[in-house]
Amino acid sequence: MPPSLQDSLCKKIATAGESQGWWGAHSMLVALSGGGDSMALLCLLRAAWRGRIVAAHLEHGLRGAPSLEDAKFVENFCRSAGVECFVRHADVMKEKERGESAEMAGRRARYGFFSEICAREGIPFIATAHNAEDVVETVVHHAFRGSGIAGLSGISGARGSIVRPLINCARGELRDFLRAEGIPWREDETNARNDYVRNRIRNQLLPWARSNINEAADRSLLGLADECGRVSSMLSDEARGFVRLVSRTHPFALAAWDARAASRIPKTHLALALREQGRALSLPALDRKRMGELCGLMGKTGRRRFQWAGDVEVCLGGRMIGWLSRDCLKSPDTAEAAVECGKRSGVAWGFWDVAFEMAEGAPLRRGIGVWSAEFPSDAPFCKAVVSSADAFAKGIGSVKFEIPWWSSYNTPVVSLECENSREVWLPGARSVARSGGDYVIIAKVFARTPNRLGEEKTL
Repeated sequence: MPPSLQDSLCKKIATAGESQGWWGAHSMLVALSGGGDSMALLCLLRAAWRGRIVAAHLEHGLRGAPSLEDAKFVENFCRSAGVECFVRHADVMKEKERGESAEMAGRRARYGFFSEICAREGIPFIATAHNAEDVVETVVHHAFRGSGIAGLSGISGARGSIVRPLINCARGELRDFLRAEGIPWREDETNARNDYVRNRIRNQLLPWARSNINEAADRSLLGLADECGRVSSMLSDEARGFVRLVSRTHPFALAAWDARAASRIPKTHLALALREQGRALSLPALDRKRMGELCGLMGKTGRRRFQWAGDVEVCLGGRMIGWLSRDCLKSPDTAEAAVECGKRSGVAWGFWDVAFEMAEGAPLRRGIGVWSAEFPSDAPFCKAVVSSADAFAKGIGSVKFEIPWWSSYNTPVVSLECENSREVWLPGARSVARSGGDYVIIAKVFARTPNRLGEEKTL
């Protein structure tokens, strides 16, 4: 007796589960939109797999009544099927961040919601309903956008905690399964519109290619994706090695490279290394044209800024290359504080707190550290002025600090101005001006908010 369609699909899911590493897991979250693909995913997983299954649906607030009806459909189906289900309503357009498209904002909100549930419920994997035809469409889309080999590999079966059990299943056989089992689904009315590139590929380009070029076009493109995926994996390993060699740490940067070390990356691998760094930061891939522009900036002198996506910029020029959020390239306003003998004072400035203490007759050790300094003063009263290194340098002329230019906007310069002297200090550097006297001012600078590398700590 030939195997049923359900048996065939369950076997494909089991094979995917073994190769993607989730088959032995105890639980799974299914991203359930209510569409045919995700409904097939939920029902086939229940038939093929013994772990705990939880469904989650984010209603984006973008399509009005049909979107609300999708959410209600998902809730009702899961209730009748005895499946745990979490539904959240959002307004993606209101929550959209600067520089984000509606699609990017929706993805961020969706996966943020899924991750919250997984963390709370102790679920290790998120299953999405991407199938073989999604891979084909992605390969075609990336090819025309000017993608490299990585883009031509289509959609991977697994990436971190996100897995795709249906990646080897065709959309047509998934629909046949739903009809055979009498399982309902919702059709997103926007899928029939050709307003979007992806829809034009699905509804117009691929049907034409199957009819006029190769009826097995999908199989050919899936073979190309598989081959490119294997080559891309090898190249990614090499690229990660280069990224490790050139990477440095900086408190403001999402990532930073040593510019001199980066200049020694072979030109054949530079784009791969940059793409790998973007992937590590969860940034969208650059097309070939924009990646070529960024590679062209790598060896040039002068201050240069390249917008990767949203508010993330790559800042080049000087000894270090930084990936930064745009808010790090704006200087906080200058702040002032009175410093009196025997009293403590301080000021909040940008990402920092700066604290002062003046003690009469303290030993003049003349110690200048990375995050604190002691300065002699000839008066019992001083004014402390905290400004950015960039603003300070512009104010007094050609002053050079041993810091990346892009960090000068948010690195504080502490200027202690007394009656007859001025003492200036930059964290990690020697004082610019010096004076003598009987009083000592102790200045300490420390991080007040979580730095760009993660946890909050006193530096």
